[in-house]
Amino acid sequence: MSELSKAVTTGSTSIPAKKKRKSMISPAVTYPVITVVIILGIWEIFGQIGMIDTFIFNWPSNIIASIWQFMANGAVFEHLLTSFIELAIGFALALIGIPIGLALGYWRKLDYAFDPIIIALYTTPVIALTPLFILWFGLGLLSKIMMVFTMSIFPILINTTAGVKTTDTSLIKAARSYGATELQLFKEVIFPSSMSYIVTGIRLAIGRAMIAVVVAEMLASTQGIGYAIRHASELFKTGEYLGYVAVLMVISVVLNQLLKVLERKIAPWRF
Repeated sequence: MSELSKAVTTGSTSIPAKKKRKSMISPAVTYPVITVVIILGIWEIFGQIGMIDTFIFNWPSNIIASIWQFMANGAVFEHLLTSFIELAIGFALALIGIPIGLALGYWRKLDYAFDPIIIALYTTPVIALTPLFILWFGLGLLSKIMMVFTMSIFPILINTTAGVKTTDTSLIKAARSYGATELQLFKEVIFPSSMSYIVTGIRLAIGRAMIAVVVAEMLASTQGIGYAIRHASELFKTGEYLGYVAVLMVISVVLNQLLKVLERKIAPWRF
């Protein structure tokens, strides 16, 4: 007997709704892929019909060929290793912005005292100070690490502070009424509530860290992706130059997607 017949027989007036099939691929994946494919397709067509001068620019197929070439000879991996070391150490140091941001967001007097200084440092064009960093810390890894640290810490610190300030005060009062200590309050209420802000700050900091390491390597280095970009541009190897830039873009996208996955694991209630 069909569902409709059963409903009529039993006197029920409700008809079961059809179950919607869930798509195996999320629109969050398909839409960006389609957009990127369309843009790359149009870009490639312009290149193939001669509308792009290879001396000043290039198109996807040539850029991919350049990437394949420098990956085949292994040169890119040495540069990536150098840049990764500088990026990883500098970024790890910048994570100190999380506990500092938690403290500033919770204790308002500290925020009042240091907020003008933090904003002034954050809005300072640190890239313009790169030569000064090289004078202070030398031509080795340390100057690049400090550049990454300086560029990365402020987005993390400022977003963490903002996250603490948006924590629901009723939750804090409830935790205190149950006798929660300051440490328990931070661990069980404030930190989880601020998680989305913290991850957003880290995602913003990744972009600034990439800029810092590339600019520092372009100005004073004989290794790293920044140096490779500068070297290729000086030789007018536009395809190779853009290939290195594309590698950086892919790394940035992968890191941001990994952070999104991490956020879903740590704070699933946000989704």
